[in-house]
Amino acid sequence: MKVFCPVLAGLFLLSSGLVSASGKAKACQPTLEQCPLTGCAKKNTPNALTNIIKHGHKLSGEPRALTFADFASLQQQLDDRFHGKYSTLTEPDRMRLRDFRIGGKKVGEGAFVEITGFIAVKPGKSKPHANTGESVNCNLTGSSNNDFHINLTPKPDDSEYNGIVVEMIPQDRNEKWTEKRLRAVQQAGLMVRARGQLMLDNHHFVNKDPDKPKGTQPKRFSLFEVHPIVEFDVCTAKTCSADSSSWQPLEEWTPPSGSGKKKTK
Repeated sequence: MKVFCPVLAGLFLLSSGLVSASGKAKACQPTLEQCPLTGCAKKNTPNALTNIIKHGHKLSGEPRALTFADFASLQQQLDDRFHGKYSTLTEPDRMRLRDFRIGGKKVGEGAFVEITGFIAVKPGKSKPHANTGESVNCNLTGSSNNDFHINLTPKPDDSEYNGIVVEMIPQDRNEKWTEKRLRAVQQAGLMVRARGQLMLDNHHFVNKDPDKPKGTQPKRFSLFEVHPIVEFDVCTAKTCSADSSSWQPLEEWTPPSGSGKKKTK
């Protein structure tokens, strides 16, 4: 009987050049510009398909407004349809993600959607941040080569466990969409609106119980994301309705004076 040995497996990956001495996956392309849509994944595999979808596609028309309750419903419908077995999805499987129902209307992966909320502030270290290297971006490091991970919640001063994830990808990202600016929005406690592609990040697990956290899994109650974000607006008033004139694109928003500085008692 063969016995799997993690140590030997790690040595194999290291000797094969698939990972670095630090244990992180090595970049498979030298620059983001040379990174294909499939990223580091082997062509015609479920992982390659996921990477392609993460880049999004051309979205047109008006976005469908979704609520946090809608994202919870999408997760429940996903679990019912796939019985919790969706970590690896083929192209026919992913086509089945396109016809869920919200409010009697069809919506699913690939749809142009929007959601309004607040950038999560809890747990204490919660903040918008660049990922540290993913297959979709050829395992390159540095914020300019990685997606910005943002957790949105329905209420201000709320926890990531009660939220969902939205992501800004590095390809053609507005130069003023920065981690610093996003954190200034977070500190100001302003409502935001994210518009983009509805996508299922099926390589993760739901992690919604703070009493039973799942290791390094992103904290969220639904694996459906807005990914990639194509528009990100900030509400400059106390609250904003859908047609409010107080929505301002993040790239045009001016952080308040002193934002980013540590508060003193």
